[in-house]
Amino acid sequence: MKRIWILLLTVLLFAGSYAQEKIVVFQGNARILTANVADMNQITFAGHNSIFDFANGSTENLLTASIDSVIFVNEPIGEKIRIIWNNNQVTIENPYQNQGITITSSGANVTVNAASGLPNLEYELSGNSSNGSVTIAGDKDLILYLNNLNLTSSSKSAIEISTAVTSQIILEGNSMLSDAAANSKNATLIGAGAFVFGGNGYLQITGVAKHAISSSKMITVATGNFNIVSAASDGFHSEGFTMNNGSLQISSTLGDGIDAGENPVVITGGTIQIASSASDMKGIKSDAALTFTGGTFVINESGAQSKAISSKSNIVISGGDFQITTSGDIVLTASGSGYDPSYSTAIKSNGSTTINGGNITITSTSSSKGGKGISADGDIVINSGTIHITTAGNGAVYTNTSGVTDAYTACCIKSNANIRLNGGNLTLSSSGTGGKCVNADQTVVIGKLGIDDNLLTINASTSGARFYVTGNTGGGGWGGGDNADYANPKAIKSTGDLTVNSGIITIRCTQTADGGEGLESKNILTINGGIIDIQTYDDCINATKQIVITGGSVATKSTANDGVDSNGTLTVTGGFIISNAAGGAEDGFDCDNNTFKITGGTMIGTGGNSSTPTSSVCTQHSLLFKATANTAVCLAKSTGEILLLYQVPAAGSSSGGGGGPGGGGQSGSMKILYSSPQLITGSYTLKTGGTISGGTTVNGYNTGGTYSGGTSKSITVSSMVTSVQ
Repeated sequence: MKRIWILLLTVLLFAGSYAQEKIVVFQGNARILTANVADMNQITFAGHNSIFDFANGSTENLLTASIDSVIFVNEPIGEKIRIIWNNNQVTIENPYQNQGITITSSGANVTVNAASGLPNLEYELSGNSSNGSVTIAGDKDLILYLNNLNLTSSSKSAIEISTAVTSQIILEGNSMLSDAAANSKNATLIGAGAFVFGGNGYLQITGVAKHAISSSKMITVATGNFNIVSAASDGFHSEGFTMNNGSLQISSTLGDGIDAGENPVVITGGTIQIASSASDMKGIKSDAALTFTGGTFVINESGAQSKAISSKSNIVISGGDFQITTSGDIVLTASGSGYDPSYSTAIKSNGSTTINGGNITITSTSSSKGGKGISADGDIVINSGTIHITTAGNGAVYTNTSGVTDAYTACCIKSNANIRLNGGNLTLSSSGTGGKCVNADQTVVIGKLGIDDNLLTINASTSGARFYVTGNTGGGGWGGGDNADYANPKAIKSTGDLTVNSGIITIRCTQTADGGEGLESKNILTINGGIIDIQTYDDCINATKQIVITGGSVATKSTANDGVDSNGTLTVTGGFIISNAAGGAEDGFDCDNNTFKITGGTMIGTGGNSSTPTSSVCTQHSLLFKATANTAVCLAKSTGEILLLYQVPAAGSSSGGGGGPGGGGQSGSMKILYSSPQLITGSYTLKTGGTISGGTTVNGYNTGGTYSGGTSKSITVSSMVTSVQ
């Protein structure tokens, strides 16, 4: 309807019925184009753009979706106040000098007093001066055109709107503004009221004394192209910031790129590029909420403890393309009995962070020790979007504010509260010592019950080694371990409960020493669904109190420790689980001597050893038997029907630190735990050492194949747990 309406207006333009009027194009309340009807040829459409063609051959291109209204205004042609600089000379055209508008000049410095009650006065500033300025005081909102203006002030702001009115600033052609160190004001372009920028011109600003652009109220960028070549403080400084279109390129020396004060930031479109090298700087900052629904962002923060996007409240990202690089070091600030660490972070909120869409790529380089990708004091919720985060900074030991030896580590996604990964495509990699992909001080929930696994994809990998924090590395432990406290690399870790409901989750922890685990909960770990594939050196799945598996497809492979390891109880009621551990003392399924309950699901666990299911609480039969590593086994009913075709993996090597009591086995001998609803009381044939042919093999489990060769043994399943010697 909008396009049809504008086309109708175009017909009227050609008819000439508006020849003595102005056409005004609005986005919300902001004028993004004002032109004399008599100067226009036509309005045409190309793709998503509305193209305004003028008689002088110039054009203005606007996004059709950005146009909210078009009106005609009965204003006489040529009513603009024009101020034209020519070095130290100023030409002033004031058609309102008899209506209370006074304009004076001292050299190239111009003062406007527009306390006349006239609304929407229009000013056009043009020309060049290396020692000029303009100060405008008025009692009504105004429109300011910057038309190929090159203005530098040696003593004050280049442009100042000294009263709290809304200034619509229209960029035409190429303009440049600069101040000097002697400027006592806060910015090169400064206003006591709100700024609304429009037009399709270009504005280059240098903020020598402090900010480049500063408003005591809201700044809105509807359209326009800005280049903040340098700023001694902030590029944009305001109380609230919105952007719908246009482009910003900001290089801030000692300040933030965009500082919206205590009011929200809302960005729906446009392009923003920010580069800062100063310590503790922010690319886009507000003490209130930050909301992104579109736009393109390229932010590089190299200063220590700097943040690319920072809110003291909440951050919501529902769209947009983000390319963020942080490379600043950690800063330890003396506090209490020790230090308070502050890290370089790409996206940081003191409240919650919610991601509903968009494309986000974050790189935290090796110089960013303890660096974070997405960090929040509150909850982090990811519902959709494509997210790639890489951290490479090492962790280290420090003394915290309580005087206790502590450690910091890098992390892709870190919350001091809860993390919910509901949907999207996440690729997370942490290569620094002790680095983590996902880490919550409270709970982690992955996926939603009953939804398609394809709606959430997580690829998480760590490669950094653990490092010593406190304790005694010479102490005794199971298998000759230690009593030391280490900062360990983890793919996905929660201090509270960790729950997996759905998703395709691939984890690779490629360390060659202890510490690198896949899924870890310091409380209860529950798997209700999902497709999970984990390969680690240390435990693939670990929980302090309990592991519960009710569904999903789980495949684990540890080269030096347990596949599934609960330091408390272990309960399996459903799902399909293949858990491969190392040889020696390591278990495919390990719950020490605690309750091991099986009431459903299909389980295949291999390792040098295995915990034994607790018969008194099980309602599904289990079989424990031995086979040689890297050979095939077959379990068949007395009728010949095959229940299990499985290629036993290589044994790996035991780390000797986590097998728990009752360890045993030897490197070539693997203990296998098999449980399935199809395993019932009766007679079976167990074949080992043969060959599997045909069919499809996934994680060693074969369907549709045949078995030949090897040795056979007849067994009888008569109790809940049958052990074959």
